[in-house]
Amino acid sequence: MDRKMYEPTEKLLNKYPRSIADGIDLPSDEEFKARWTRAHHGKSAGWGIAKRDYILNQMTKMREYQIGIWQGRVDKARGLAYSEDRNENAYNLGYHRGYTEYESNRRGWDENTRREFDQKYLN
Repeated sequence: MDRKMYEPTEKLLNKYPRSIADGIDLPSDEEFKARWTRAHHGKSAGWGIAKRDYILNQMTKMREYQIGIWQGRVDKARGLAYSEDRNENAYNLGYHRGYTEYESNRRGWDENTRREFDQKYLN
């Protein structure tokens, strides 16, 4: 099957910033460690994993992640092989999650969303 590119909606483009510099707050290591220590009664163990989780969470709020997740779903639905074709971490994270979790996510969509997706990307 041919590859069909996901077309983001205006709502998606307006809702999500393009990058961390466009509106996602990313504290420094020292600031994050200080917040963690205050919240955990003076213990600093675990702040690195928490920062990783924080960054992953912030990446899901980026436009490139959202485009990647939907492109992964489109490729999986069309039966194409997995491919990371960009150098952007947010896009690749989204693509991976969209591709690998497609069947599970699709079961959670309402009937109208499934029908629109199939009409636009499978027919």
